Amino acid sequence: MNNVERARCIIANYNKNCRPVACCCPAQRNVVPGNVTFTIGTVTTGLPGSMAAASITGTYPNFILNLTIPQGPTGPTGPIGPIGATGPTGPTGPQGIEGIQGPIGPTGATGEVGPTGPEVSTAFGGLSSEGQQVVNVATQNEYYEVPMTEQTDSAGVTYTPANNITIDVPGTYLITYTGDVSAGSTFTATIALRNNETNIESNNGTASDTATLSLNGTTIQALNTGDVLDIAVTATTQGNLNVNNASLVVARISD
Repeated sequence: MNNVERARCIIANYNKNCRPVACCCPAQRNVVPGNVTFTIGTVTTGLPGSMAAASITGTYPNFILNLTIPQGPTGPTGPIGPIGATGPTGPTGPQGIEGIQGPIGPTGATGEVGPTGPEVSTAFGGLSSEGQQVVNVATQNEYYEVPMTEQTDSAGVTYTPANNITIDVPGTYLITYTGDVSAGSTFTATIALRNNETNIESNNGTASDTATLSLNGTTIQALNTGDVLDIAVTATTQGNLNVNNASLVVARISD
């Protein structure tokens, strides 16, 4: 039974067992005694630990009972109920930002040795000049070969005609070349690496007793059987050109 029900029970018992007595006051002489009734008015919850309170309003014979009932103390927490069933999976959220790169992992085991590749046919050779070589440009703008009489061991190439390397095995070759040109007077000259008398690489400029025109470097060329390589010089006027450090080396690197 809650507090409101208790209050109603008290009022019902009162209405049943208590009767008003006729009053001798003049104001009450003409009032006919009857049942006094109480009805519940407001029921207010008081603070925990406060005193209960009641007040009566209204006029005879109908009265209104207003109650203030303190709130009871909070009961102990009940036991935790069983875990409910897992709900459905929600939608996938947006992708987060990329994390920092992790450390490099350890080096893996060495793999098996692969099969041996096809053998490349060997071909190589080289020419060079010893000391300074004097090249006479008898006709201006006409190329003249630089004498190179020093020969290295060779395979797959020949040194004929003189001052040339002739290719006997076709393929791709690495070619290394050098040459420095000077002159007793000022010339506008050109030094070139040639294949079949066609320039592959060249350098054009001034050659004199104080100015040296140089050609040096490497190149990779596809060469055919019978191709002839040399280093040659020319000038825009007739005269002698001095060539130092001339060399020409070839080595076949692939088919």
